[in-house]
Amino acid sequence: MYNVYFDSGTTNTRMYVFNDKGELVFKSEKTVGSKDAALSGDRDLLPRELHHLLENCCVESKIDWKDVGEIWMSGMITSPNGIVEVPHITVPVDLHKLAQNVFVFYEKKFFKKEIHFIPGIKSLPAECKITAENVDKINNMRGEETEICGIMSCFSASKGNFIFVLPGSHTQVAAVKNGSIVNIVSTITGELFKALKSQTILASSLEGEYEKIDTEMVRLGYRNLQNYGFNRAIYIARALLLFTDSTAEQRHSYLEGVLNGGVLQAISAAFGFKSKSDTDSKNLNKAEDKNCNLKKVDEQIDMYICGSENQFQIYNAIAQDFFPEYSVKQMDCGSLPFSVLGYKAVSAEYKKLR
Repeated sequence: MYNVYFDSGTTNTRMYVFNDKGELVFKSEKTVGSKDAALSGDRDLLPRELHHLLENCCVESKIDWKDVGEIWMSGMITSPNGIVEVPHITVPVDLHKLAQNVFVFYEKKFFKKEIHFIPGIKSLPAECKITAENVDKINNMRGEETEICGIMSCFSASKGNFIFVLPGSHTQVAAVKNGSIVNIVSTITGELFKALKSQTILASSLEGEYEKIDTEMVRLGYRNLQNYGFNRAIYIARALLLFTDSTAEQRHSYLEGVLNGGVLQAISAAFGFKSKSDTDSKNLNKAEDKNCNLKKVDEQIDMYICGSENQFQIYNAIAQDFFPEYSVKQMDCGSLPFSVLGYKAVSAEYKKLR
């Protein structure tokens, strides 16, 4: 039998097929995701396109449809614009809790099989009413929780406090305590960088590609974010083009410092030390502090950047000078994507519960 896993996001879907030994035998990708379903208004678009991916695999790999076993999916495929909406579950979340909440749905039109959906997670209790006053405390993710489980499955230290940063269009951050996700922070980075580069006056300042990171320019970007705020800090990228001999690589690095420095500010605000007066201000904050404060004033927390070498260099450059409470490290789990490792971990735990 062959088991199939779909990692389906906002704009892209990746499919992985495994044999009965758990070996990857086929993978494919298609530019289709929940955004396409939302824009088209076609509820059948995603199941039809994903089924088509699997059909092509069967033809190319000479796999009989009868030999297709379990089908698993995670990511935006569980959102309102996915195949079926699966409610977020609330932190703290560990591998066992995620497996307990796997949602099984029979898709009768295209796959004509049961599909196992891994739910997303959020940072406020289901019974908590969200208002304008506390909406800043809620964060949510769909797909990254599976990646984090994959990271933890190949992580040697299961005890202790850690922060995992997953850079991307929307950079997601998880605070992990003794193998359990206790809080998350959701931010926009890559998507914002792309918009600034293509849709604003900064486009000419950011033309071209870059391979390396200029760490001094990263630090300058963060310093200007601190001193002038976001609006002025990003505009300075234009001044770098007009009035200095800066290179495209330096200007890109500068903007990375502004954008990712904002992520570090959000992490520090959400996961850092809070005074007693702060924690007593609201019951919501009391609950948050009980679960989510990872450090004492004099502790240093290991922060793992689960991305490229450049992304590690960006966060490390800022943290060294401005966030000494974080020891920045790079996470590499080998040849398989974090999402695939997570699917393997969740499905194995799910089987234990049956």
